[in-house]
Amino acid sequence: MAAITVLLALGTDDDENSHPAPVIPSNIAGRRTACLTGDVSEAASRSDTSAIWTALQEAGQQHQLNVQQLLVPAPTADQALPYLAGLAAQHCDLVVAVGPAFGQALNAAAKANPHASFVAVTAEGLPAPDGVDAVTGSDTDKAAEIRRRALAVPAPGH
Repeated sequence: MAAITVLLALGTDDDENSHPAPVIPSNIAGRRTACLTGDVSEAASRSDTSAIWTALQEAGQQHQLNVQQLLVPAPTADQALPYLAGLAAQHCDLVVAVGPAFGQALNAAAKANPHASFVAVTAEGLPAPDGVDAVTGSDTDKAAEIRRRALAVPAPGH
């Protein structure tokens, strides 16, 4: 009982130092960020998704670049758009989208978020989304191009 009384007495100090500091999210070390996103089912059925993710991870390990992957259940453009907007709000400097649903939503996301670069990864012969760059070719070609674009993103403040 005495131990509980001591703990309560110590834990009720209203001193400013007894409150934890607020947690404020920030971009680790002010690095650039590249994000890969798409519908989880579509991404799983594609061979290029893992090649692109591996290329982004390698770029992140070799340079001042944060990488993030967000594959979600969003099979339509209307469902994909909020995820794209969320990645832009989280300061993804480059958003790489795989699959038709995310590709269709890229134009609207790019217009609403001019500070971010958006790239669609599409299959050969499919049209690029309006107003957005598209990457096509073999899995190796797509991965190399996405890696190049991720490393070319200017550092924050430039």
